Amino acid sequence: MASTSTPNSHASASMSNFSVASSKPPRILACVLCQHRKIKCDRTFPCANCAKANVKCTPSTPAPARKRRRPNQDLQERLARCEELLKEYATEKPENATPRPSPATTYDDPCAKFQITGKLYRENGSMRFVDNPLIGNIYDELRAMRDIIDGSDDDDDIGPESMTPDDNSDLLFGADTPGPGAKIENLWPEAAHIFRLWQIYLDRVNPLTKIIHVPSLQPFVANAASGSQNVPMNVEALLFSIFVMAAVSLTPDECRGLLGYSREEALQRFSRGARLRLVGVGFLKSHDLTTLQALVIYLFSLQGRYNRHAAWILNGVAIRIAQKMGLHRDGETLGLRPFETEMRRRLWWQIIMVDAKYAMLSGLSHSLLPRNSDTNAPKNVNDADIFPSATEPFQDRKGPTEMIFCLLTYKFGKFLVETPGFEALIMLPDGDSVLGSSGPTEEQQAEWRRGFEVLGKELLEILDNYCDPTAGPVHAMAIDMKAHLIEKIAELITPPKLQADWGSEVRSAKDNTFKVAIGTFEHNEANYASTKDKGFAWFSLSHFQLDIFMYMAGQLCHRTGGTLVERAWRQVHVVYSYHPELFDATNKNYAALAVFILKAWKKREETVFGRTGQLPETPFYVDKLRACMPNDDYKSEPTPPNPYTPASLVMGPHGAPVADHALDHFLGYLDTPTLEWDMFGSPTVNGSQGMPFGGFGMGPTAEW
Repeated sequence: MASTSTPNSHASASMSNFSVASSKPPRILACVLCQHRKIKCDRTFPCANCAKANVKCTPSTPAPARKRRRPNQDLQERLARCEELLKEYATEKPENATPRPSPATTYDDPCAKFQITGKLYRENGSMRFVDNPLIGNIYDELRAMRDIIDGSDDDDDIGPESMTPDDNSDLLFGADTPGPGAKIENLWPEAAHIFRLWQIYLDRVNPLTKIIHVPSLQPFVANAASGSQNVPMNVEALLFSIFVMAAVSLTPDECRGLLGYSREEALQRFSRGARLRLVGVGFLKSHDLTTLQALVIYLFSLQGRYNRHAAWILNGVAIRIAQKMGLHRDGETLGLRPFETEMRRRLWWQIIMVDAKYAMLSGLSHSLLPRNSDTNAPKNVNDADIFPSATEPFQDRKGPTEMIFCLLTYKFGKFLVETPGFEALIMLPDGDSVLGSSGPTEEQQAEWRRGFEVLGKELLEILDNYCDPTAGPVHAMAIDMKAHLIEKIAELITPPKLQADWGSEVRSAKDNTFKVAIGTFEHNEANYASTKDKGFAWFSLSHFQLDIFMYMAGQLCHRTGGTLVERAWRQVHVVYSYHPELFDATNKNYAALAVFILKAWKKREETVFGRTGQLPETPFYVDKLRACMPNDDYKSEPTPPNPYTPASLVMGPHGAPVADHALDHFLGYLDTPTLEWDMFGSPTVNGSQGMPFGGFGMGPTAEW
């Protein structure tokens, strides 16, 4: 008889099957001893292995089932929100931007009126500035998501971005190969030398830079001198940069007497330490103020020692890091504490000044500087007047402080940022005749000159309010600069055609260029005299410009008489007196310069003998240069081009005429493609030694 099925019978069968499936026998694991010995177990108890060894056989228990993590509803909602924001950002269309006026026509940037304050984010000791509201919202969501993950009971380790090795740092500073000097411990100066280098930095460098806060850094210096291992890596980078600058400020004899080894060795040693630590902290991603201070001081040490074009490119990295940290926004606007606000102001304006100098010397307009900055100038306060725990904004001190020199440079830096294109005014005796239709109009030139006049008054006001010759060497140097400052500003605001020498010796743009070049070295001579006995000679010497000096030497090969020529020969004597490194004929640039000087002197001898019947007294530098140039190599070198040759007659390498710009012919004699690769971490180029450090080479010029 066939059986009939009912729903209940089907349900019973299903339940029976489920019961059988759920009563699956547990998995039998190997015993504890076999697991420990990593041998096969027959999974009986006692097992054969334990019985043979006559030991107790202990069954192993399975690990408890891992708790299945339920989806975090808040996290999923925030992920969805991030997706929406990213889609909105991807489809966002920029509004029609108002055409930006020519920088030469106005001081005001209309974009600055609509600046967004932005927001500063801190994470794992790093700072990131965001001024795009949409990206800021996305970053807020991501931070909240990270907080959710970090606050959960999951054991998975989600490391921050800063823990990822930063291999890209090697692109800038190079990867130091292992060796006896690769360990950072071998690069530190001796304990007694640490304090002396620190004091030299405070006496000679700090008054002119004011990047660090001395009371806050002093305890770390003491720890480093005591051999403590508790100095953070970013502070180590800062200390090594300070050691580099201290070595730069020493003369060769002072350095050997202090450290027991040459200044070149000290610079290489401390520079390597700074590079190792900067790469070690991942300076391209670790955006903290101490690391940026170390980078800026290191870049500052390159002035006058390395190729200024490469140094300008490196300084661009510092600007980008500073902008990423929001230094171009004033700390009060961002709601920062007064101490941090003040230190950020000091660092930002020092970066701006260094970049402006390098830019102009690299043949680039300083108008490339960030003009969307609203960072105020630092206050006239001593380091002792500011402290990290302050809650009220600092006020300017009435009277002299240690900030006097920096206040002057910051004021000039502000003028540079607000007055793009002004450098054309200095070299422009007849606007359209030099620059063509693209040259500034008479109205624009008049506006620039009014700006110079205002700048001069503001600089003198700073000197009158905050300078006291009895307040220290840096104040005495500022007083010495006062008369020269007034003269320099007066010359800049007076059109060349209205100056006394126009029409006599200065009749053209080329004559004016020669005159400006001479004035540059006369300005340097005044700085040499005012800083020589105050400990700041290194600063003046670092502003020497080899290319301009070579141009002047080339002009002397053809100019034979007049007041300008006599002034120029006086500056040749001054330069060789203060820069003995120029006698190094193994350096291609210095050898080319020697060619120009010796040919110019030969021309001068012929001129003087033809006029007086007597040879002029041979200066010391000519005798020394002749001794440095073996086999009379300089006699076979080509003579520089005649500056009076019309542009149409100056031929290029293939016989084609080339444009006749004032300095271009002579700058071509420089070995400009040769970079000093030591700054990137490599001591040689193609197996040969790079440009030796012989005091000071090419460097930025002080425009005021």
